[in-house]
Amino acid sequence: MSIAATAGAAPASASIVPLSPGRVALRRALRHPGAWVGGVILLVFVLAALGAPLLTPYDPGMQDLSRRLVPPVWAASGGWDHPLGTDQLGRDTLALLLYGGRISLLVGFATIVTSILIGATLGVAAGYWGGAVDHAVTFLLTVRLTLPVVLVALVAVSVLGQSLPLLVIVIGGLLWDRLVIVTRTATQQIAGQEFVTAARAIGSSTPRILLCEILPNIMSPLIVIGTIELARAILMEATLTFLGLGVQPPLTSWGLMVADAKSQFLFRPWLIAIPGTALVLLILSINLLGDALRDVTAPEGRA
Repeated sequence: MSIAATAGAAPASASIVPLSPGRVALRRALRHPGAWVGGVILLVFVLAALGAPLLTPYDPGMQDLSRRLVPPVWAASGGWDHPLGTDQLGRDTLALLLYGGRISLLVGFATIVTSILIGATLGVAAGYWGGAVDHAVTFLLTVRLTLPVVLVALVAVSVLGQSLPLLVIVIGGLLWDRLVIVTRTATQQIAGQEFVTAARAIGSSTPRILLCEILPNIMSPLIVIGTIELARAILMEATLTFLGLGVQPPLTSWGLMVADAKSQFLFRPWLIAIPGTALVLLILSINLLGDALRDVTAPEGRA
């Protein structure tokens, strides 16, 4: 009976197909609370920004001085005509929040793409070729780390001018240091692997090795660091805009909403609390998602 049971169990075990790394990572992500919380909050912000015309009938630049400083709906004199109230120019706060979220997300994602292009290029070059290239990249990295990010951004924007593309370039050109460190280390580890040596042995060109062998194997840490840097980019855009050197009217952003409402802080605190809370929740969701991606892609030794 034991022989028959063993014979019957053999085909069943032989038919088990191991899960691919992508499906394993997906299952871990679905069980990670940080991925759920961060992903849902970030998705809500993205959908709200994209669907802004459907969620509010007001234009963010439309002013109505007869309806200025209307309190939000939870206040005693608030109403559903303006659920989040209006600002000192009579603009609908909900419209400003939704359309401002578009600018904050646009600057954040565009900035992180710029940072990844710079950081990944320098890091892969330093890790793959080493030698003089590595020394040059290390020197650039050392110079970058000695520069205060906010101060350099303030000087660059004030000297070169104020525009949305320039803001993206300035912030993206300052947030590549962590990406260089991570991609350089990962490339150094992968460049000595047998599959890279085999690719060189069969005559693969250097661009093919970098694009087909090195880059796919460093995408995981690159995405994790890029997610964390996305939160830094959004916060820096809000900081520069609050200081008057970022997004300018007729565009709007959450940093500009806080800057416009600072004179009303003691009398109508919701004008600052609403965009401030949105900014905190967005950055928190991105950080939770980045932490979840780190745990999912490198779960060994983690609780």
